[in-house]
Amino acid sequence: MCDLLKSVREEIVDIERICIKPQAEPVEDIYSAAAPSLENMPLEIILKICSYLDAEFLKTVLGQVCSRFDDILADVSIWKHRVMCKISGCFPPLSNLDNCIEDELDWTEMCIEMEVEKNKWCNVDKGMSHFVIKDVHYASVDAVILVNEGKTCISGGRDRCLALWNIIDFQSDENRGDNLVQNDLKPTKIKHDAHSGWVWDLATSDVPESYIYSASWDNTVKAWDIRSDFECVETFQCRMSALSVIAYGYNVMAGLYSKKIVTFDVRNGGLPVHVYKPHRGPVLALTTYGNLVASVSEDRTLAIFDKVAGKIMYNNIKIPSDNAYPVCLSWNTYAMYISDSKGTLHLFDPSNQKYVRSHELWPESESDTGRSNKIVGCYQGQGTVICCSDRGEIKFLYNCSPPKEYHSIQTNTVDVTKLRYLNGILAVGTCDSALELWIPNEEFNKPNL
Repeated sequence: MCDLLKSVREEIVDIERICIKPQAEPVEDIYSAAAPSLENMPLEIILKICSYLDAEFLKTVLGQVCSRFDDILADVSIWKHRVMCKISGCFPPLSNLDNCIEDELDWTEMCIEMEVEKNKWCNVDKGMSHFVIKDVHYASVDAVILVNEGKTCISGGRDRCLALWNIIDFQSDENRGDNLVQNDLKPTKIKHDAHSGWVWDLATSDVPESYIYSASWDNTVKAWDIRSDFECVETFQCRMSALSVIAYGYNVMAGLYSKKIVTFDVRNGGLPVHVYKPHRGPVLALTTYGNLVASVSEDRTLAIFDKVAGKIMYNNIKIPSDNAYPVCLSWNTYAMYISDSKGTLHLFDPSNQKYVRSHELWPESESDTGRSNKIVGCYQGQGTVICCSDRGEIKFLYNCSPPKEYHSIQTNTVDVTKLRYLNGILAVGTCDSALELWIPNEEFNKPNL
């Protein structure tokens, strides 16, 4: 009986093998399980991959790959988290006082700026060419400005000279090494007797776009047309030494040693159209933002002038500097910074010009012999700040409160007087009769238009 059952079972198995064919596994299912596509990749994995890529690459390349990536990178929380991982304290600097500030921010652009600037300056030896120019000015270079999208630099100093430099004409030489003095670099144009006194400050305006303005101890401000053989087109009589100058539209404002601020109209000749006296000391620096002008004085006060109304809105705003005087101003939507002669950066609310707090970028130490670090230059971007000490150290910081330093470099010459930054090009003037420039290497690969 057992043998009979065994025989039947074997016959049934044989019939099943012949009549019933096993179904093959779908080839596409095997491959889809083994190799996930962009369409079904988990979000966590995509975000992890993004954390290793530059913000600019994410925005301009990865976000264009497919609609899913575009949707993911459109989430502002991704960029906000990326920014917050870099900084400490408050960002923007006043976000703890005004929550609506964060709602108005372009977090994507801020993040891109922060990463581009950090990558640039942390790799300055590889990505930038450093030029140290001497033997053109024979005295301290106290005034520097960058115009024409950073492609043109004008320098002036105590030799009463103005020099114009076309940066696109500079040549990068990988074999020359860094920090070498360039005695063979000559200006495109030069005015040896631009003024009869020290040239103390320079300014430019979009209207007319080819004009730059120089303020001098010879009691004048002069307008120069850099596209017309660098000729003086107007001389404005200030009747006292001009220590600072700004320009907006056809208007020029000069801060004077006599505690006054005078306003000129380029279309109205060389005599002032308005005179104001908002301070009790020499006017050391001016800046403009929107319809307002800010001025600081040796009397350690800040004043605000309304360009449209043509009147002083506020004055006698105290700058909390102990035995220090203000040096320069930087003002944008997120912060107003006033630097002083003892290495401190003072933060004011840009909307109401009220003092908020101070940050010591160069604290005094016991080893100092009485000399402090004067902050002679302060550039403020959306998410970054660049500050320069007169001792030649340039600090690169995130624009948070307190500012967080991520890198610093040292100038080749001593006693820095002025710092300017525009479109990735950095320029400083020094008391050592030198002009120093840091220029991105890609500028030398662009075709001349």
